[in-house]
Formats: sequence, C-alpha cells, structure tokens
Amino acid sequence: MKVTQIVYICLVSFAVFSTVSGKPSVRTSEICQDPMPVSNFNYTTFFGRWFEIGKIQTPGGAAFQKGCQCTTADHSKSSKPDAEPSNVDTVFGCRKWWPKGLLVKTKVALTNMNPPGNYTETYFPNIPLISFDQKFTVIKRGFDSQDYEYTVTYDCSGEEYCIHFMGRQPTIDDTTLKMLINEVIGMGLNPLNIGFERVKQARCW
Repeated sequence: MKVTQIVYICLVSFAVFSTVSGKPSVRTSEICQDPMPVSNFNYTTFFGRWFEIGKIQTPGGAAFQKGCQCTTADHSKSSKPDAEPSNVDTVFGCRKWWPKGLLVKTKVALTNMNPPGNYTETYFPNIPLISFDQKFTVIKRGFDSQDYEYTVTYDCSGEEYCIHFMGRQPTIDDTTLKMLINEVIGMGLNPLNIGFERVKQARCW
C-alpha cells in the first residue's frame, strides 16, 4: 500500500481572509484564541484512534486538506525516551477523493501540556528546517445519546484556525453535533463565521 506524507494542516499564516472568503476583515489578534481546555483532562484517555466527523476550518488549512475523506487522528504516548508522560505522538490520515484513494499521513507532536488539555502542536517535529508550531487545545469531551465518545479540539496560529469534531466512531448523533457546534460558536472561536463541513466517512471502514 502506497502511503504519502504531506502537510495536513489547519494553517497558512499568509492567507488573507477578507479577500479569500469575502467576509469582513477581523483583526489578527481576535482570530487565534486561547480557550480554556476541558476540565479534568486525562491524556491517557486521549490515546487511540479518533474519526473526524466534521470541522470548521479557515481557507488555508482547507486548501491543504482538499479532497480528504475517511479522516482520522491516531494519538499515542510519545516515543521519545526523555519525553514528558503527557507528550503525544499524533498521526493524521486521510484518503484522497474516495474511500480507496491515496492514503495520506502526517506526523505531529503534542508537547508542553500546560494546563492539562492545552498543548504546543508541532508539525514535522523531526525535520527542524520545515517544522512549525501552533496552539492546540482539547475543548470538549463527552458521550452522545448512543454512548459514542466525542472530543472537540481547537488549533490556531496567526490568521488561521480549525475546530475538529472527532469521535471514537465515525459518527455521533445529530442533536449532540448541533449542540457542540453552537457551544463552540458561543465560545467565540469562529470569528470569521466559517461554515461547518461534515467529513465523509461513508464506505471507509
């Protein structure tokens, strides 16, 4: 199976939203937020596979993820021997254009957890010349009416942000999903009024 590693990101710091999206310009200082992480975050329960159910994503990241479906995030304890116990190795994966399409993977490191649930997210951590950091926060955890576990994460840098709605299963019930979207909007984390996009997970698994 051929696997290609490319940039799987939610940021392009030079994107100009007032031009790209046609929405009113917002000051950069108002775009990338510092939300409080979910209370009682336990990093060990964050490990394992999560399926991306949907996202609210600015145009920069959306361009890099164009055509992605069957999107997942696999979190595990850092493989570095001197790493803090809370450090996380993450592999983002997706299929391009259709469920049997090219498998694309990107490695990310979550470090410097402070407070619990709030991390520095580093893309390409083993390639210093091209690695870069952004904020990463776990803002929601819980279970829907079917007892399916979900989590919502927020990452940002400069003028770009992405809110990922993830589940242990490829779906959660619509009532819970709508509630989470409204709560995120109420937290002020979508100042550019980007629409929610559901990620295709049908026929992937």
